[in-house]
Amino acid sequence: MNDQRSRGVLLLVAGAFLITLAALVRLHVYPSGLLLPAEQDRITKLTTESGSYFDTATLRTHRGVPLETVVARYGDTVRSTPDVAVWTEFVSLATRDGRRVDYHERRAAFDRRTGLAVNCCENYVDENANPAPRGLVFRWPFDARPIAYQVYDPLVRRPVAARFEGIETLYGVRVNRYAQRLVNERLAQQPMELPGSVLGLGGARPFPVNAYVEGTRTFWVEPESGMVIGFRENLVRTLRTPDGRGRLVALAADMRTSEGDERWNAGEAEQFGRWTTLVNRVVPLSCAVLGALLLVAGLRVQARVPAPASSGDDPGEKEEDGVSDDGGTDAAAAPEPRPAGD
Repeated sequence: MNDQRSRGVLLLVAGAFLITLAALVRLHVYPSGLLLPAEQDRITKLTTESGSYFDTATLRTHRGVPLETVVARYGDTVRSTPDVAVWTEFVSLATRDGRRVDYHERRAAFDRRTGLAVNCCENYVDENANPAPRGLVFRWPFDARPIAYQVYDPLVRRPVAARFEGIETLYGVRVNRYAQRLVNERLAQQPMELPGSVLGLGGARPFPVNAYVEGTRTFWVEPESGMVIGFRENLVRTLRTPDGRGRLVALAADMRTSEGDERWNAGEAEQFGRWTTLVNRVVPLSCAVLGALLLVAGLRVQARVPAPASSGDDPGEKEEDGVSDDGGTDAAAAPEPRPAGD
């Protein structure tokens, strides 16, 4: 009986433990693992087979040129914290034979749960040492929704809406497509001077010009992880005089991340998805179901354990008040018969 009662208690304790573990994994372990990485050491390439650019050194426009953008991102684990990550990004646009066309760099801190910019940790964008960025900077948040997100643009140095446009499949991964449209946006860079001959104004007289950009950026984002699987940038930059009479195309290129980079990103997103399925679904559900089964089994075992007998029901007590168990009178208690004649 004692062994049976012990088995029942053990089953109840094990069942309660597994149900508690299921809640702990689902409500604590999984959310605590949803942190954008502070570590980063990645190079991504965007390419086009036919781009155009204006060479300010030779004052010539080159058309139909293969171009490549190299984006290098590195994490600053020293300045990062459990809540904030700090990344530095270097972006170099060059021809395939190595002639540099454009270059930008920035350092940005962001919230490791939301991906939103944090104004700290020596942020900078090119020559601007205090850009105070707002919006998303490098990554979408976890569980990205089909809405518009404000994404910080380092060229115009303000957030620009990236609107949800649909759902697609990219290398076997379901992705949300977002588009960020720039319309006649002035670039945040110092004015320069160019001769009127290249601006369509004639003569060698220099004219001040400002840079503008228009076009579309497209982001293919795996929503659960917030990873950008693919990126396309179809932009036209122009140089214009303040009155708009003189202008030239400084850069025109439709560039997209390479197939190898997109496949690698898709693989990373799938790996995150497997982790999510295991920690957010399989482990909690399995523990909860097994725990419930053990609780039921423990209750059934306990129900079959007989109740202990009370001390007043000792079967050794055969007699009480001169009455035997069989209902007869105790012979020792009966009076002796008197002799006749007394």
